[in-house]
Amino acid sequence: MKKFIFKTSFFVAPFAFLYVITLLFYSSSESPDLIRLGCFPNIFKEYRNVFHDDFKRKIYFNKISRIKNKKEKILTIGDSFSEQGNYGYKNYLSEKYSVLHIDRFISGNQIQTLYELLNGDFFAKQNIEYVILENVERNFISNANNIDSSKIIMTSQLDNLVRDHKISKLDNSDPFFSKKTIQFPFSMLRYYFSQNYLSNKYVYNVVLNRNNLFSINESNLLFVYKDLSCLEENNDLAGVQKLNNVLNDLSNKLRDKKIKLIVLPAPDKYDLYYDYIADKTKFPRPLFFNNLGALKKNYVYINSKKILSAQLSRKKDIYFYDDTHWSPVASKIIADEIKKEIN
Repeated sequence: MKKFIFKTSFFVAPFAFLYVITLLFYSSSESPDLIRLGCFPNIFKEYRNVFHDDFKRKIYFNKISRIKNKKEKILTIGDSFSEQGNYGYKNYLSEKYSVLHIDRFISGNQIQTLYELLNGDFFAKQNIEYVILENVERNFISNANNIDSSKIIMTSQLDNLVRDHKISKLDNSDPFFSKKTIQFPFSMLRYYFSQNYLSNKYVYNVVLNRNNLFSINESNLLFVYKDLSCLEENNDLAGVQKLNNVLNDLSNKLRDKKIKLIVLPAPDKYDLYYDYIADKTKFPRPLFFNNLGALKKNYVYINSKKILSAQLSRKKDIYFYDDTHWSPVASKIIADEIKKEIN
């Protein structure tokens, strides 16, 4: 028995060492998403303490899934950028206006869902004055493709969706002998010794030409691979024009109901920080905001890239260093711009 244990220890010991490394530095939590997806070491565990007060804020907005038959002034519908809770733009907006949010699980494609709400009885039962349609840059054009503008969803169907919705909790822990145990330590080494590479097929780690864009003073940028892979579609002017036509159509339909449409594209992290990438040889320039900005619009347009870019030299952490999304810093800036448009 002793010989067996002695022999197997030569095999098990390296795994044990790698497992301990993974246990100490790997993050399996949903946020920060880029650390998890890229298999980067979670070495800045105290980073988000600078946002402590924002994370503790009271929630003022209401959700379709939480409160029924409450009359609101503003309706927000979007993706994960609109799902940020007490530190999201909609919560800062809610300090001044009454806001109702369409839960993400209801609106897989927020453009399609907005058409369905328009064709149903939803707006007839609400006192909505403004609709804020938020969409992250990388998915905006694709979401506008293959839209069925005739589909309908009634409030009774919304109630059923809410009632049937189940929040599932996944076990993200890894067993001792797992692919992650071997994969993560080597990915961690690459984080320290490589530059301008795609990690774990999901997240780029790119060198910047300055180290003061984030409060941890790191001179690298983490962004999801889709920010880059979407460029062929998003840099196509014809696709942007089609998107703009869809948004104008939505705006006209909402105007018939005496509702104003506010369109809020959320910049890809890659796009917002693009000018600060040190070596752009393999990284083409995003043109989405340039193309969209030049088109005629029947809706209120929040040029978030222009607004946030103007603050990059003055404020740190416009986006989280370790995450795809903007931080409370940006949420406040965006909320203030929306308030100006409404006023």
